[in-house]
Amino acid sequence: MRLRSAFAALVFVVAAPTLAGCELPPYVHQAGEFDRSSPMFKKEPADRETVSICYSRRHTASETLLRMAQAECGKYGKVARYTESEYLRCPVLTPAIAHFTCAAR
Repeated sequence: MRLRSAFAALVFVVAAPTLAGCELPPYVHQAGEFDRSSPMFKKEPADRETVSICYSRRHTASETLLRMAQAECGKYGKVARYTESEYLRCPVLTPAIAHFTCAAR
């Protein structure tokens, strides 16, 4: 029994820091993008008014977020303007979300 407890403690000690270091790169969040019943499933929107990007505050520079938002808004001939950020609105490995408005040039 002691050996099993020691093994479980060892697994936790090794796994916890490893998992803490696993973070996803920032990505453009689209609500319902995995909802197969949505009419927009696996389709690009015809126009975009806003862009939201999920990211980790510890590993993502604000310049990266702006560059990603500019690229997404640029697909529609618009420029990105930062509006706000929220925390714990995206999955645990990328818990922060930055919102941008796509405005006319």
